[in-house]
Amino acid sequence: MEPVIITMRSQQTTMDDDEKTELVTTGTLTNEKGTIILSYEDTDATGFAGSKTTICIASDSLVTILRTGTTNSNLTLELGNKHFCLYETPFGSVTLGVEAKNITHEVDASGGKMHMEYTVDISGSFLSENTIEMEWKEMNQDVQEMA
Repeated sequence: MEPVIITMRSQQTTMDDDEKTELVTTGTLTNEKGTIILSYEDTDATGFAGSKTTICIASDSLVTILRTGTTNSNLTLELGNKHFCLYETPFGSVTLGVEAKNITHEVDASGGKMHMEYTVDISGSFLSENTIEMEWKEMNQDVQEMA
């Protein structure tokens, strides 16, 4: 596991609203047999304080987003396939349909970036269109000591 700085920009568009958020946080990176695994602790800024998010990038066609803690979910984004995912919150559970529209990622010696676009529905009814742009960079020693 190596420490990284993660920058994430997301946009969620619903029938009534268009919400943009940006998060810069520290996390960890693991590369297991070609699968990139990024993890970070959620905060109030993400709306999921008390949870941990783990993003597994298997390829440009398959990404999973696992959240555990106060909110539990396991979203599978796979090009060409719609997945149904249980989303548990302190207020109750709901099954979401998740369909990936675009997934790309690049990795270099000091970090990487990923782009995802996907739609979410509840019982076939449109809920939101989502875009996530994520970048990660190795944390240098000075930053590690401050964290």
